[in-house]
Amino acid sequence: MSASGLWRKTRAADGRVALVLGVGNVLLVTVLLEVSIGGLWLFEAVTREQENSARELAGTVFGCWLAGGLLVFSVLGMTRTLFSHLVTMLLPPALLIMVAVFSW
Repeated sequence: MSASGLWRKTRAADGRVALVLGVGNVLLVTVLLEVSIGGLWLFEAVTREQENSARELAGTVFGCWLAGGLLVFSVLGMTRTLFSHLVTMLLPPALLIMVAVFSW
C-alpha cells in the first residue's frame, strides 16, 4: 500500500473516528474528574497527600492526552477528529466550572 492510499483511507475514516473519540474523551474526562476529587468508586483518597497525588496524576493524564491528541490528529490531517477532540476535552470541564461558579 502506498503512502497516498494510506493517507486517503485515514482522511476517509475521519468522521467515524471523530464520533468514537468524542465518546471516549467524555468518558475519560469523567473518570479523571472523579479521580481528581477523590470520588471514584474503587479509588478513595484517604489522606491529603493521596488527594494531592491523585489530582496531580489526573492533571498530567489530561494534559498529555489533550496535547498528544492535538498533535497526532493535526499531523494526520483529521480535521473533524481534531475539533471533536478539542471540544470534548475542554467543554465538559469548562461547563462544570461555570456551573460551580454561577450556582453560588
